Amino acid sequence: MDRAESIRLARLERQVAFLYRHFGLDPALADVFGVPDGLPPEFVAALRRQDLMAAIKLYRQATGASLADAKETVERIARGI
Repeated sequence: MDRAESIRLARLERQVAFLYRHFGLDPALADVFGVPDGLPPEFVAALRRQDLMAAIKLYRQATGASLADAKETVERIARGI
């Protein structure tokens, strides 16, 4: 990476940090890579609210998983957030 790219990257990182602060978001939420694709945004919102019951329901609706499997998966995902 050359100097110009390093400067550009640092600028972009500052902009992202500003946006997180501006919107009152926790930067750690950017690392929610443990959430499988195809789940609705409401699922992640429920996890952020720590509403596991709603998250389990949404997970089951989206995937067709059993209650036991959904509970286990959602709890595992929630621990990673």
